[in-house]
Parts: sequence; structure tokens; C-alpha cells
Amino acid sequence: MSNTKVISIGMIGAGWVAEHGHLPGFLSLEGVSIGAVYDPDASRAAHLAEQAGAKACTSLSEIDEIPLDAVLVCTPNHTHYELAKHFLQQGIHVLCEKPMTTTAEEAGSLRRIAESSGAVLLMGFVNRYRDDIRELRSRITSGQIGDVQICEVIWRRKKGIPRPGSWFTQQKMSGGGVLIDLGSHMIDQMLFLTDAPEPVACLAGLHSRPAQEGDYSNWLGSNESVTLEVEDTAIGMIQFANGMLGRIHVSWQDDVEGDFVEIHLKGSRGSLSLRTLFGFSNQGLYKQPSLQFTPAGQEPEWFTFPPKTDVLIDFRRQASHFAECIREAKQPDITAEDGEKAIRLIQLLYQSAHKGLVAT
Repeated sequence: MSNTKVISIGMIGAGWVAEHGHLPGFLSLEGVSIGAVYDPDASRAAHLAEQAGAKACTSLSEIDEIPLDAVLVCTPNHTHYELAKHFLQQGIHVLCEKPMTTTAEEAGSLRRIAESSGAVLLMGFVNRYRDDIRELRSRITSGQIGDVQICEVIWRRKKGIPRPGSWFTQQKMSGGGVLIDLGSHMIDQMLFLTDAPEPVACLAGLHSRPAQEGDYSNWLGSNESVTLEVEDTAIGMIQFANGMLGRIHVSWQDDVEGDFVEIHLKGSRGSLSLRTLFGFSNQGLYKQPSLQFTPAGQEPEWFTFPPKTDVLIDFRRQASHFAECIREAKQPDITAEDGEKAIRLIQLLYQSAHKGLVAT
């Protein structure tokens, strides 16, 4: 593709993250236009299409008539596989929101389809583009703490169930609860930061409470039901083939002072701890990210990041990388294999929790 050609993007799904995260990211790029917006809900499709200066579509047959170079899939989890497959088989590049699919089998199939079509399949693990994560990854890969022995990833919210009763909390549509939602990001961080090999054993537990009335447990919209079909809290342990131990703790509603993300790594030469917050919550516990480095047996050193002046910088970087991969016909930094590894590990954790056994 010529570097001067305008890349035409189709928005597949017109929900909250499409409107408030992805669309501003793509609209900020030169040489990129939004050609169409698809959503089965005609009013949502029209609303986002008007903002994007694009055609609104409510069926795939409609959007198939519009020449597109690439699409962004940000629809309910259970639709990711069929939608991404639909476009990849036409040679149309795909940026897919997490999780890649709801099963490891579908993820593997999607990876193979992308490989055979030659189209770019970029996984939407947007937090990899954060400055604090880049700094943490740089320190780990430089050998600052030596070989990583333990990696703990945590994302806990005080009141963050995404619209109780919506597809997020319906098993058939979401594939799970907080583990497949926030856990997709945190499992990816664990694998990305440590270059962890294959897991050899997983042990997990899932828990939930009734969704609280009012705005206590809901920051993405109105309650549709107080009933949750899925877990609001998940805790898991993972043993990897190289001996590294991983631990994950994610929750949508919890007894904490505010929402937070923490990543703790212990290595053969020292430890690193990041305290930050992913996402759009205005209930953050930490006002700005901080990183603590503790050389083995010594006092800790602190690094504080400057305030984030552009709250959408990570989405802009993701959109820019996607466009770069399309123009230069290169594979993305976050691959289909990365998406497959994340959902495979999440699937093992669910298997352990549902059976009450260690999954291998």
C-alpha cells in the first residue's frame, strides 16, 4: 500500500469504548478516515457515524459494499471470532478489542486465518502503549532485577461493574466476568513484561456479590439488573515452565478506598513495583503512577511519572501503530499469538475454578 493512500477504517461496534477511546484515536491521525460505522442498533450506529463523518450500517451486507482497508472490532466478546473472521477472509486488516475470542480454539483458528490471508491482526491490548508500562518493561528487559521469579498483577475497582445486567455480565455473551474482562489486560501484562513461557499449572477461584443499587458498583451506565451471571472477583495462581510464579487478582466491586492497578515483580537481583490505574475511572486511588525499584537487600528507590496530559495517548499510539503496520505491510508488535496465549491462560484459570482443581 502506498504511503500516500488514505486508509479507510470501518468501526464495527458503536459502544462506549468505540466512541470515547478508539474513534478519537483514529480521527487524530493524518491519512486515515472512517468510512463506515456498523452496529445492529441503528441509533448508536447513526450517532457514531455522525461524529466520524461516515456511513451508518446496521448489517454486514451493507458494510461489505463500502471499500475498506481495515476494521476495528469492538463488539460483545462472543461476536469477535465471527466478525474478525468475516473481514480477515476478505484480506481486510483487523484491530480486535480484547479478548481476542472467548475460547483458545477460536483464537487459534483466527490466528491461522490471519496468517493465510496476509492481513494484519492487531490485538487491542491498549495498556502496552502506556508510558509507565514501557518504563517497567524496559527495566525488566535490561536485567535490572535479574531473572523474574514472581509476577503479581492486580486490578481492583471499588465500584466498576460495567452496566450490571448488560452483555458484560451475561455468560453466553461475555464468556465470563471480570477475569475475561479486566483479566485479559492483566494476563497480557504478565506475559508481556516477563516473556513467560507456557504455563504448567493453574489454580483459581471466582466469587461474586449482588450488584449494588444506584451508582455504587456501576460507572459505565445505568443498571439493567442487579443479577450477575458471572464473577465480579477472580484470584488465580500460575506456575510457568521456567519456574516463575504468577498471581492475578481482579475485581469489579471490592472493599477498597479507590480503583487501582498494581504490578509487583520479584527477581534474582531485586524487585519492581508499579502503582497506577488503567482505564477511564475517576475513582483512582493513586493520583499519578509511581515505580519502586528495590535492589536485593537495599533500600527502595522511587520514580514518579509526570501527570498524564493526554488521557487518550495510549489509544492514539495504538491507532498509529495499526496504520503503520498497514502502510508498511509489517506484523504488529502485539500479535495474534499474544491474544491466543492470553485467552488460553484465562481458559485454564476458568477450568480450575469451575472444577475446583489444578488445571494443567
